[in-house]
Amino acid sequence: MLMLSFSGGFVKIVGGIFYGSKALFVDAMTCIANFIALTASIYFYKVSLLPPDRDHHYGHYKLGFGGAIISILAYSFVAGIVVMNLISFKEYQVRIEAPFLAILGFIFYSLAIVVARKISEFLTPYTVFTVSELLESLVVIASSLAGALYSYLIDYIGAIILATYLFIELYSVARDVIMNISDIAPPTKYINNVREFIESQGFKVKSIKIRRIHSRLYHGDIVLVPRNNIDYKELIKKVKELKTDLMKKFSLDASIEFE
Repeated sequence: MLMLSFSGGFVKIVGGIFYGSKALFVDAMTCIANFIALTASIYFYKVSLLPPDRDHHYGHYKLGFGGAIISILAYSFVAGIVVMNLISFKEYQVRIEAPFLAILGFIFYSLAIVVARKISEFLTPYTVFTVSELLESLVVIASSLAGALYSYLIDYIGAIILATYLFIELYSVARDVIMNISDIAPPTKYINNVREFIESQGFKVKSIKIRRIHSRLYHGDIVLVPRNNIDYKELIKKVKELKTDLMKKFSLDASIEFE
């Protein structure tokens, strides 16, 4: 996946520097950020898989979002470079080789997205930005070709479109990251299913609080009331079984109290 991303970025950087297309230059700059984002996403994904330790009692799951934060930083830096380059406007010439390198970059990034989406949701911010790379490639192919055949102004307009889309994606990913790290509750249906299952095991749910860690893990605090008089040892046994079942059925790591 790293090699695919690197290859896609390399051909676009060559095209942006040597063949005069500002649209391809914008695309090339985002390729640099894309490679940094991918490297960071892979690193933090591996960190998120580490088991609990003395400093992380609940595991390292949320460190997986470190890749998303690095992605935002990298693309924000690139966005500044792109804006400065577009502001310094003057007439230029686009060479016919530019769209062909954009096509080659499109192929490499398409393969990188397919691989990333099969690995983990922590690579989702990377794939979001990389989908933008594919859209950029399509715009670059069209605008650089028209710029070479007709007028550089068409290529320049393509560059502006790419820069605008980059800022839209930055906003979208930043919003998603903030939501994912904010201990958001799962859907109401999920909570109701958990409640119904617990009550089917002979308990009454006094209160239930659940937060999403990621798509395959939730943490919860649950207060229960036994429906019938029950021996203490039997109660402890049922609680252990309940905790195990909640993890298996709902991916819910729950702390359970009694009133």
